[in-house]
Amino acid sequence: MPDQKFGPLISFADVEQGLLEHIEEWIDAWLAARERKVGITPGTIARPRSYITKQTFTTLPGEEQTPCVIVVSDGFTENSERHGDSSHDIYLRMGVAAIVQGSESKQARELAGHYQVALLGLLLKKRTVMGGRAVMNEWRDMRMDDLDEEAVGRSLSAVRLELSYCVRDFVNEYGGPEVVPSVPYDPQPDFPFVETHEEIVEVKS
Repeated sequence: MPDQKFGPLISFADVEQGLLEHIEEWIDAWLAARERKVGITPGTIARPRSYITKQTFTTLPGEEQTPCVIVVSDGFTENSERHGDSSHDIYLRMGVAAIVQGSESKQARELAGHYQVALLGLLLKKRTVMGGRAVMNEWRDMRMDDLDEEAVGRSLSAVRLELSYCVRDFVNEYGGPEVVPSVPYDPQPDFPFVETHEEIVEVKS
């Protein structure tokens, strides 16, 4: 594998994007299940119109189309875990929010409630993202907020979930190029293979 010596080369943004894609894949099925549960015609609940990553949960009015699903990460929930092969697993605090709009505050809060059910259900039952590299290991908090109607000129409500994700082999201490590559823009060679062979030893008594 080219550039194997550099290790996994994973960023926190990769984990955010992986979680966002995971939600986008599953959210429609969970919202439809919620609709059937409460007797709403399937497809009636407004589906997400934008999926974004941000530094914080705040979003300016009109910046994104609602309903909007937001994913953020802001660091560790606990110390990283180092393994004998020099790999490190990390535990990232991940936030997932849905911002929704309604004609009035009550409608907006009800819509936020539908999203709370869908997001929490899929994140708890479908814990692995990034092909199994990241796993949700703890649900830590849930918050509901009404945004100031006068400030935004519409009724907005938000539900926020805080979770911890374990990202396996986030970085590895082992390896790395022995010297600075003469042409860093080209893929760097792999670790050399060790040639093996079999020998049969005959023991005579």
